[in-house]
Amino acid sequence: MSTISGKTSILVVDDDRQDLRVLAGILERAGYEARPVPSGRLAVEAAIADRPDLVLLDVRMPGMSGLEVCRWFRQDERLRELPVIFVSGLDAAGDKVEGFRAGGVDYVTKPFHEEEVLARVRTHLRLHRLQQELHEHNARLERRVEEQVKAVTASQMSIIFALAKLAETRDDDTGRHIERVQTFSRRLAERMRQMGVQSAKLTDAYIEHLYQSAALHDIGKVGTRDAVLLKPGKLTPEEFDEMKTHCALGAETLAAVLRRYPGNQFLRMGVDVARSHHERWDGTGYPDRLQGGAIPLAARIVSLADVYDALSSARCYRPAFPHAEACRMIVEGEGRQFDPDVVAAFRTLEEEFYRTSRDMQSPSSPPEGDPP
Repeated sequence: MSTISGKTSILVVDDDRQDLRVLAGILERAGYEARPVPSGRLAVEAAIADRPDLVLLDVRMPGMSGLEVCRWFRQDERLRELPVIFVSGLDAAGDKVEGFRAGGVDYVTKPFHEEEVLARVRTHLRLHRLQQELHEHNARLERRVEEQVKAVTASQMSIIFALAKLAETRDDDTGRHIERVQTFSRRLAERMRQMGVQSAKLTDAYIEHLYQSAALHDIGKVGTRDAVLLKPGKLTPEEFDEMKTHCALGAETLAAVLRRYPGNQFLRMGVDVARSHHERWDGTGYPDRLQGGAIPLAARIVSLADVYDALSSARCYRPAFPHAEACRMIVEGEGRQFDPDVVAAFRTLEEEFYRTSRDMQSPSSPPEGDPP
């Protein structure tokens, strides 16, 4: 940091007034702004008030020593990278070693030689500037890479979402089912984290993957016959068995892609969601009859979101249930069909779910009933 005058600012710290004057004179003759202070405590206050470009710091001072000042700088986010050159006597080899351990970058010895002081100051100012330029360059590169990754990811997500929507178009009664299930799943996960449930697992990245993978929960239905998928009446046992295969089919399709990209966490979660979103907490679901915590967390969340939306939306074989009735059925499924923790989060979001369902329904099929 340079001062308003444009000069490089150097904080000079020494309890010996004569040494302080000598160092300040050397620096000022070279065109630097010297800021002399006679104690460690004043050095800390001065650095906080106006961050210098470099510090010349006496090792041994009464009260707060130079070593303590340097350690304090290294613990402060604002001053951590500040270059510190220690000032020591010719016979103080131990002080020099301790100075390096404390975070100093160099030292000058007493009595001072002007050319040596200026050479070390110039060297470390230049090194510090180069380090700053390198950090800035790396930060620019990271931002550019991040932007490119986001662009590629957005492109991939749009393709995957389009495929999921393609599967959904075969069932013309579902409206914006995918978008609603995504939104419900995100809000359930966020509320669970706020409630302290699975908070270590429900990171921002996990919730974003959950939101994206929720779109894939029914992607296996692309392999279900229209005669079964669009049947207006009750399915026969054989037809229901065929309908249930969409879970395994969707998971196997995504797993084939995952084998080519094994590090893709979104796809890994998509496999779990597609396969297990019809599992039940009590172990009576399908396709694997998983029970309790053996069901992947993402699938447990999407399961409730999917069922609420199915209940509150009209289907070719029945009208939509009123919101209050859909909520009652969800709550009654606690500990049987649904994870009790997910139901607890849902209870706090019932009115929000109603508004979301109302706002995201197709115009021809608004949700029935009033919010609680």
